[in-house]
Amino acid sequence: MITVLGATGNVGSQVVRELTAAGVDVRAVARRPAVAAPGVRPWPGDLGDRAFLRRAFDGAAAAFVLLPFDVTGPDHAAHQTRLGESVVAALRDAAVPRVVALSSLGAEVPGGPDLAATGYLGSLHDQEARLATLDAHVTRVRPGLFLESFLWSVDAMRAHGVHADSVDPDVALPMVATRDVGRAAAAALLAPRAPGVVEVQGAADRTVPDVVAALGPALGLPDLTYVRVPDEEMERLLRGAGLPADGARLHVAMNRAFNRGEIRAHGPRGAVDGVLTVEEWAAGVAG
Repeated sequence: MITVLGATGNVGSQVVRELTAAGVDVRAVARRPAVAAPGVRPWPGDLGDRAFLRRAFDGAAAAFVLLPFDVTGPDHAAHQTRLGESVVAALRDAAVPRVVALSSLGAEVPGGPDLAATGYLGSLHDQEARLATLDAHVTRVRPGLFLESFLWSVDAMRAHGVHADSVDPDVALPMVATRDVGRAAAAALLAPRAPGVVEVQGAADRTVPDVVAALGPALGLPDLTYVRVPDEEMERLLRGAGLPADGARLHVAMNRAFNRGEIRAHGPRGAVDGVLTVEEWAAGVAG
């Protein structure tokens, strides 16, 4: 039996599908109940509740863990620390022997004071350090930028005909669909001695304008363009869209790290075969 956190999310639900297809029983942990299915036991609860997690991990041969990402919540760093400490303490209490943790490319870079160096990714650096204290075989799955993150601004794209952000237009980044991240994580869970780091890079490094060019027609917006907004203006736009001040600051800090070339892959591609290209992913959005 394998315990899967975030079992109803984009990555976690794919992990569950892959594991059950391989005949593995799953405890599907999520804030809202997962859909019951053969081999899947829904386990609803709060990741901040160490006792709840201890029960969820009890007897598991392995666990898939993550930190839920909520850009709208206040005091992001403190929230991530609380959840991260709860997850690691429960894994230790339950003596889970193998752990596959969703992280990110760039998590190897320290976030620095107030996570100013890498923004949101700094919390993942801290979580990787906590996981390293476990007496367990830990695999860190480090994907590139989720293609699905572009969908957060679909309403603004439709309203204004542009996608605005603070990533330089000529910066090519590893980008990947969450489907393929879930496939890579499940493969690591099914491998008794998976490597310590699995990078999931996508089919090729792409720029933000590349993604916008593919996504526009899929959304019925053939003239959709990308606008590179100055950092300070981007923070104001994000706050106007409802993000708290620290969330807007962390987003822009992460983009600065992208622009400096600090968030990059270090190994070869090929964590899983048949990863979606940007164009294939965009076509799926349209479908």
